Amino acid sequence: MKKIKFIQVNIFKGKYLNDLIDFLKWEDPDFIAMQEVTTYGFNLSGDKTLDLFEFLEKRLTMTGAYNGDLKLKSDSRSRFGNALLSKHEIIKTNTIALKNFRPVTLEELDGVNAAEIRPLISRNLLSAVVKIEEKEINLMSWHGAWTAPPTDTFETMRQAKMVAEYIESFDSPFLLGGDLNNVPNSRTVGLINRVANNLMDFGKIKQTTHPKVHKIVPRGFLVDYIFTSKHFTVEKLTVPEITVSDHLPIVCELELNYQPDGLPYAP
Repeated sequence: MKKIKFIQVNIFKGKYLNDLIDFLKWEDPDFIAMQEVTTYGFNLSGDKTLDLFEFLEKRLTMTGAYNGDLKLKSDSRSRFGNALLSKHEIIKTNTIALKNFRPVTLEELDGVNAAEIRPLISRNLLSAVVKIEEKEINLMSWHGAWTAPPTDTFETMRQAKMVAEYIESFDSPFLLGGDLNNVPNSRTVGLINRVANNLMDFGKIKQTTHPKVHKIVPRGFLVDYIFTSKHFTVEKLTVPEITVSDHLPIVCELELNYQPDGLPYAP
């Protein structure tokens, strides 16, 4: 048996970067799945010269993988995407393109007509294989297709089906962290539930959008998730109400058994 701490967090383009780093250092996780990891012009950190992935990798003294597939029209170096960070050796990475779209302007992404562009923007599933105690674990970070309010669309379900088919190919242990932009009773989330254990039922969590700083306040939704293979047993799952993003982080402590328990995934 192996104890593992895994954190899922949408980092909101580094808006609260220093607080995020302090939180992650304090928690000292084995693995982190992140979304809205940006570089240069996309950053909300106040510093448009930073590659947030490289900065976080260095400050947290972890190794990682990054894929920023959405580009800024005025500067192709500026990227928006997913990241994985690990204390353990990463031996292989893979990116599954779920949606490809042209470069965007900041006005298109965050302006008054953003609802027209956001469902169309590039999305990917970032995957990495890590070695721990001579065994392999598959880590994944995913940002689901955008929809507001959270609802099933052809695009959310098409992308979720691609992710589910990829997960289904694994025989070894896996951990998936994601902001799915959808709620637990949606058919979109249900597609993943069929091939993975959804840990959000464990802590009876009701909301992962930040109750004070997210733009949809006073409404709130559970849209962030951790999913696992059958090899993991949950010891503790918390969603601390801290301001490191416009989403709340999910902190999960797990026990890894390399022999799956054989129990079915959640219906």
